[in-house]
Amino acid sequence: MNIQAKGITATCFAAISVLLAMGANAQQGSDLYIGKLNLLQQEPLSDIVRITDTDAYTNQPYFFDSNHLYFTQSVEQGDATQTDIFEYQLLNSAIINITQSSQSEYSATPLPAGRGMSVIRVNGDGKQQLWSLDMQGQPVQHLASGIEPVGYQVWLSKEELLLFVLGEPHTLQRVNINSKANKGQVIDSDIGASLYQFERSDWYLYSQGQDNPQLKAYNARSQNIITVAPLPKGSVYFSVSATGHVITSSGEGLYHRQLIAKGDRLQAEGDWTTIPISLEACQSGISRTAVSHFGDKLALICPR
Repeated sequence: MNIQAKGITATCFAAISVLLAMGANAQQGSDLYIGKLNLLQQEPLSDIVRITDTDAYTNQPYFFDSNHLYFTQSVEQGDATQTDIFEYQLLNSAIINITQSSQSEYSATPLPAGRGMSVIRVNGDGKQQLWSLDMQGQPVQHLASGIEPVGYQVWLSKEELLLFVLGEPHTLQRVNINSKANKGQVIDSDIGASLYQFERSDWYLYSQGQDNPQLKAYNARSQNIITVAPLPKGSVYFSVSATGHVITSSGEGLYHRQLIAKGDRLQAEGDWTTIPISLEACQSGISRTAVSHFGDKLALICPR
């Protein structure tokens, strides 16, 4: 496996503050796994392969395409720690450190047009800002400069996106990066960190609440908000497959449930169904997941 390391010259507060805000242990080591996914089979998740093997904090997987999975990992040198964006190439099992700056970057998301990614970047004052980078990890533009601290993002179009903005409470904000007002429209509050478009529709999924979490949806065209279904107790993060299945972890197990778009509503079908995990390393809990574009692979983050 090819791993390119880099020197560390800055201290990372970004991932720590986001995860502490979500009630997680930011300093706990974790590893990335990828398995074959077929929710129609008796064994929906199989052939799980360990991708990283380190005591470092690893999180936020995102399939950019069928061959490239991006994720965040902490890197250290002496007493300094920060997070970088890494790329895993599925065809040759290579891992490459993409970002080579003195700042922390995390939460890589593909840009809606052209090559590049949006990330959360931490400046010298420790502020969490939305930036665009090229595919070599070089900074291109500070986006939505009037909004921080930003934690996560999902694009609506070339100009608009939804942001998870940290605060008391955390808010879901709709932002136009070309707006002269330089501020976002608050859509909802007390939200979770997972933001996903549902299939190719106008619906965007997020969660709300911690004690009794709810799966909610915002329609970018009509601006309607609906509650889709209760999430399993303990669920914080979720991901969405191309087949319309939501996959979530309660911290102790994985579950899936299919959503169907009917007119101006999203309808949850059946009940939450358990996805058995035979991997011993993930028995102590699963945090993040990510589904590949064709829905045939699932990335898992399991704590050490």
